[in-house]
Amino acid sequence: MNALRKRELRLATMDKEIIMRAATSHPNPMASLPLGFDAPAELGRLQKVLEELQRHEVAHTPALMEAVRPAIVALGGILRSVLPGREESRSGLSPWQRRKVARLIEESLHEPIPVAEMANVARLSRSAFTRAFSASFGQSPHAYVVGRRIARAQELMISTNEPLAQIAVACGLADQAHLSRVFRQRIGTTPRSWRRTALSRDIAA
Repeated sequence: MNALRKRELRLATMDKEIIMRAATSHPNPMASLPLGFDAPAELGRLQKVLEELQRHEVAHTPALMEAVRPAIVALGGILRSVLPGREESRSGLSPWQRRKVARLIEESLHEPIPVAEMANVARLSRSAFTRAFSASFGQSPHAYVVGRRIARAQELMISTNEPLAQIAVACGLADQAHLSRVFRQRIGTTPRSWRRTALSRDIAA
């Protein structure tokens, strides 16, 4: 097991311990916070930092996001339980909003999908939409769209003979280099290597 994986496991274990202590030690989780601490704002700031890292494709960002996502989701739940009157505490997207946003994303993977456009479909402000989307899907709109682009690329790689450069464009990525960079971050290998392995597995089957 490499050092990065060990750090991820330690972070995940620490997250679980913190969440359990928060749930059992304080009837009101906000009681232990410093005076003047704006928990919703700090949680939102953390999410923005992670989204910015993801947007700039900083190395190891996907592993970091996976490690801290349980804590973010748990903290969001705590805030919803103790701050029911605030907009930040509202639940995620409604079923019809999830359907419409998911359909928009699937139909638009070949082109840019502004968050403002997704928010408009859900009839929410951009900030409210981003919070609700993260609560519903467990990740930011940007991270979800990138995941769907990679999934579409995988489908095309095993169902067509199109070159990777064309697949990249068909999935809304700038070029083959962009596809390779994002694919490696998400899947752990290059598109070419993944395609070769997937096709050989199909032939063997």
